[in-house]
Amino acid sequence: MKRIILLGIVLILCCYCVSKQNKVERIMEDGVEVVLNHIEPYILEGEPSVLTLEEEISIDFARDDIGAMGLANATDFEIDSEGNIYFTYSSKNGDLIFKFDGKGNFIRSFGPKGQGPGEMQFILFSGIDSQDNYIISDHMSKKVLFFTKDGHLIKEIRYPTNGREVFPLENGNYFSFWSRYMEDIQNYQWVAGINNSEFEEIKELDTQDLYDPDTKGLRGVNPVSFFKWKISKGHIFIASEDRGYEILKYDFDANLVKKIRKEYKAVEVPGDLIKEKKKQFEQYNMKVWFPKYWLPICDFFLDEEGRIYVMTFEKGEAPGEYIFDIFNPDGVFVHRKSLKIYYEGDRMVCARVRRGRLYCFEEKQDKFREFKVYKMRWE
Repeated sequence: MKRIILLGIVLILCCYCVSKQNKVERIMEDGVEVVLNHIEPYILEGEPSVLTLEEEISIDFARDDIGAMGLANATDFEIDSEGNIYFTYSSKNGDLIFKFDGKGNFIRSFGPKGQGPGEMQFILFSGIDSQDNYIISDHMSKKVLFFTKDGHLIKEIRYPTNGREVFPLENGNYFSFWSRYMEDIQNYQWVAGINNSEFEEIKELDTQDLYDPDTKGLRGVNPVSFFKWKISKGHIFIASEDRGYEILKYDFDANLVKKIRKEYKAVEVPGDLIKEKKKQFEQYNMKVWFPKYWLPICDFFLDEEGRIYVMTFEKGEAPGEYIFDIFNPDGVFVHRKSLKIYYEGDRMVCARVRRGRLYCFEEKQDKFREFKVYKMRWE
């Protein structure tokens, strides 16, 4: 009889836990919905929550022809609506943009290095707009360039000298990312906001204070203050290290429409990595310090449906893999996936999702990189 009672209690508790996982926790803060995600993914009825990948294409960046183009060390790329791939690399002479078709075949290069019309010096940001135009923010020349997908220059526009990254929105305004000096803290701050076509500020969205390496020293891991933005399906998504594991979602009219927040387990920076990096910095007599934990977010990217893929510093199932937290278009945490995607500088994951495919760089055992395309299946 006791066994039956205990079994009944266990079943009731199990049902309660499953029911609790099915119910997404939401609150309101200052009139804005906040989705509260926990350590484990929610289990939602009818929601695809398992992601599988099927490799379709691989481009070995150790190939001689890739090296001859000067692309062996490239990590930046964009994908248009037809699946064409645009690789960019600024630390070279000649053309800086290289277009490949969806099967991995080289088509053409364009965007020569220089200071004239249609030329650029350093590509800080690139993106594809809704018309399949290729957009470049040239940090050195302080201009945004618009190219057709065939590499023909449409126009170029100068932006303010404190600007860093600029991207046109469908309503005629610009999303802008810039820096400014703050007298009260005697240091710089990163700012994200919406500007009009004359680059006059419409509204400031978010900010991130930068730590001062001159006084405190360089942070040995996550050396650059984390402040990231992405655009998908008419919305702007912003994350910053001051907010922890939280992503802000804005519409193109600069309205904050949602906060996506998640609990997380802090990941310690390994002691052997600290020793290795200390030796590297000692060679240059640099003042350096190390936090106990990694930042909760390394980087994130989105797909065309509005899902968010967040790379964490939690080690994955196999060597070189890390855990990615995946959120559905409503900001609900629904899946964890171990992926082997190359990331650079503890802050930039080299991946995009488009046309139901994951495009990414992976590092091989010889330290050269491969560019992979995977078909994604949600079940």
